[in-house]
Amino acid sequence: GCVTPTLYGQSQAVSSNDPAGPATSRKQPHNRAVQWRRSVVRSVKKPWKRQQQQPSWDTVRTVELPEEEQQYHEKLSAHGFFFRQWWAAQGWLLASAVGVLCFMTYILIELGIGALSSVRFGFCVARPFKPQEICPPGEWVAWGNTIVAFCVSVLLGTGMATMAAWTVSRFAPAASGSGIPEIKTMLNGFVLPDVATLRTLSIKVPCLVLAVSSGMALGHEGPMVHVAVCWAQCLSRLFPQFRNELKRRELFSAAAAAGVASAFGTPIGGVLFSLEEVSSHFSSRTLLFAFLASVVATLLLSMSTFTGTEGLTLFSVSYTVDLHPSEYVLFALLGVTGGLVGAAFNSLNIRWNMFRKRPAFKRRFTPVQEVAVVAVLTLVTSWPLQFTRPLMPETIHAMFDTCNPEQGETRRSHLQVQLGLCTAGGQHTDASMRLLTALGAAAFIRFCQTVVTIGTVCPAGLFVPSLFVGACLGRCVGGALKTLNAGHRFFSQDVDPGVYSMVGAAAVLGGVSRMTISLVVIMLELTGGLDYVVPFMLACLLAKVVGDTLNEGIYDLHIVMKGYPFLHEELDVTFTERCCDIMETDLTKLDVAKSPNHADLRQLLCSYSFRGFPVVNGPHFIGYIWRSHLEKLVSKLEGQQDRKGPVSLEDCLPYTDSTVMRMVPDGPLSQAHQVFKQLGCRHIFVVGSQGHADHDTLLGLLTKKRFLRFLKDGTVGHMPNEPSVAAIASPIGTRNALCSALDMAAEAATRQDGSFSVGEADVGGNGICEEQEGQNGLHDVGLDSTSDEDLPPFRPSAATKC
Repeated sequence: GCVTPTLYGQSQAVSSNDPAGPATSRKQPHNRAVQWRRSVVRSVKKPWKRQQQQPSWDTVRTVELPEEEQQYHEKLSAHGFFFRQWWAAQGWLLASAVGVLCFMTYILIELGIGALSSVRFGFCVARPFKPQEICPPGEWVAWGNTIVAFCVSVLLGTGMATMAAWTVSRFAPAASGSGIPEIKTMLNGFVLPDVATLRTLSIKVPCLVLAVSSGMALGHEGPMVHVAVCWAQCLSRLFPQFRNELKRRELFSAAAAAGVASAFGTPIGGVLFSLEEVSSHFSSRTLLFAFLASVVATLLLSMSTFTGTEGLTLFSVSYTVDLHPSEYVLFALLGVTGGLVGAAFNSLNIRWNMFRKRPAFKRRFTPVQEVAVVAVLTLVTSWPLQFTRPLMPETIHAMFDTCNPEQGETRRSHLQVQLGLCTAGGQHTDASMRLLTALGAAAFIRFCQTVVTIGTVCPAGLFVPSLFVGACLGRCVGGALKTLNAGHRFFSQDVDPGVYSMVGAAAVLGGVSRMTISLVVIMLELTGGLDYVVPFMLACLLAKVVGDTLNEGIYDLHIVMKGYPFLHEELDVTFTERCCDIMETDLTKLDVAKSPNHADLRQLLCSYSFRGFPVVNGPHFIGYIWRSHLEKLVSKLEGQQDRKGPVSLEDCLPYTDSTVMRMVPDGPLSQAHQVFKQLGCRHIFVVGSQGHADHDTLLGLLTKKRFLRFLKDGTVGHMPNEPSVAAIASPIGTRNALCSALDMAAEAATRQDGSFSVGEADVGGNGICEEQEGQNGLHDVGLDSTSDEDLPPFRPSAATKC
């Protein structure tokens, strides 16, 4: 149908299929129950009719944190004491509710993974769809090692992975991946549509169960952060104060901590993960919310004893050996190795994802077909080795734990004997060439599998695969050292390979994600190995140092590759430009000196979809009026029937924000970066003199997304030692080959979904040194500078010359 405009911009829908037009209407049922049922059905079907799209630069909206804070305090001050106390209690209630829901979701995911993954290896007669560890003795029927068992495992695993990929690509593309890059972007001050919705949550959880159960090289611990934020988004809609973007981001940070805490059983590590890795603004109030949500999640996890281990830890271990000072050299070497492995993984993964985004690859393989091929390759290559055949958490725990003859016959001890790590009597086996080859081959195979898996349409996390690769490498080093130290040839103490396995796992995960403090605490809480805090710290620190010299962390690279705007706290950039070099000059303004009436203001609202307009009085800049405030002003003026005069400055001042951020044209961009980062502003108004004595003339506008765009495409600043895309093919050295992963990610972002096919706009105008035509008009038409619909990054464009 079409929309017919009526008085004051109101509209009336006219159906093109109804010949009678609006004069005749369909007969509505008089039964209120029928009407209510139909409205419920429509409300349920409506969100699923729209095709969900993956977030891109054009769909990302910037959050104005100072404005959100001002609106929050205005609403809070308008009510009494008891109302303010109720609002203060809502944050604690929501943080606790997020912790409870994260725990319940983790329980459902674990139960689903245990039920579906066990079908690939056998069947419990007494308790169908139960894993082997909880199946009664003698009731487990294994498929064996025959060709039939191999075909069953491959077919079932491929079917689960394909089903998960089809569901995500069909109903919720935003549910793909781990979701941590999207959460980091949201907490950086942006709004990504469809990332944290009930639809995404309802698709991500079952598809995550299918993907992990299929046996692909991925985990479910990382996606739990995305699941927790989805719960926080759904709960925030129940309380008006948390519809505020500033308060909502406090809840998102707390949810990220609860997601890690529920997945690993690490409450302190979850809080530090939210602080170090995902949050850009972390106040003391947010810290308390995050701690409360983590405590609630881990408290319920400890009472349920669902981890299957003694206590809360997921990989509980008990060591009795002491460390020799000379062993710290080997721990340092493991840290360096972890940094190199992590940097290589990040570089190869970005290159693979860039290759996947090529049009030729997309024509040959759809996302679902790609996942099916990756699943087949993963299951086929995982079958020959005992280390890669079962689920990764079981194998990781077996490599972490020591061989103990007193622990009796358990599922883990049986797996240790099956893997060749321990003897039937509970003693360590000698590090034979066969065992070392099996560990090295398992690490290499899982490394390659994870490279091609991360980035597909399936929900996937990389915590567990990274731990698996590092555990294999560390166990290989520890086993070889124990064999060489037979008879205390080098050290007076015994060597336990499990310690090296834990340190190697932490090193590789630190090399991939570049986490430090949070990773050390997570490993301590995850294993209970408090006596080995120094090896963890040493390995994680060296892994980050080595990795940072080669490329960025995996989450930062994926943010760049997907084309999301993200403003880092520190930039390795020397700024040589000023604000007037990149500001936008063609603005849509509201000039009260032209004496507009309320009809002109209504026409301004109907003609443009901007979220606000600069207010000027001739050459003088007054402030910024938000669209919602302008609508209130127009409604007030339209309600005054006896008013016939124009709109004056006094009418606009109560609705205009005159405290907006202003900078002079010669202000350095380094100062603009600090304003955007620390204050959370969405735009900066460039105000100065223009050919006359007045110094409050609006010369241009600098938005956060525009600043990021010019920063990423190299127009602003000089980034030393940053290789270009052309340097990728040149064999200059290892550092250039690995460090260029950031440029590869940027190039891949320009190819995805045609998001950079928008037409170029004249963003510079005629410069601020020349007289701008139509500056004093009511609404000068120019670039959409107040709606954040800037052109995407990594695309060169001309800047304004001062």
